[in-house]
Amino acid sequence: MNGTAARIVGPVAWAVPGLIVIQAAMVAQTLYGSGSLIAVHGSTGNLTFLLAVVVLALAWRARRSGPALLLAFTTVLLLFAQTGLGYLGHRNGLTLASSVHVTLGVLVMGVSAAAAMRIASER
Repeated sequence: MNGTAARIVGPVAWAVPGLIVIQAAMVAQTLYGSGSLIAVHGSTGNLTFLLAVVVLALAWRARRSGPALLLAFTTVLLLFAQTGLGYLGHRNGLTLASSVHVTLGVLVMGVSAAAAMRIASER
């Protein structure tokens, strides 16, 4: 399993920031295009969180370094907060939660990309 985890953890880690970019595009389409993709955005957010947990488990199993594991763990924590803020903003109409959700999304993008870089570069 260590060999399998080591082989797949890099590409799987890069899927997290990839999904975050897709979510940003969905919101842009909702704001400036025709039709609402908010429900799909939320479902993709849940998938992104789940995938980040898988990345953390794979990185641990593949024996990645402490900094790589810390970045993966931080990504999971930030995505947990991000998901909660998204639900608060959308379901309860809390504009503050929505504004923090957008700002946190930028931070999560950077941290998840740093995690993917670190995880994928280690052998």
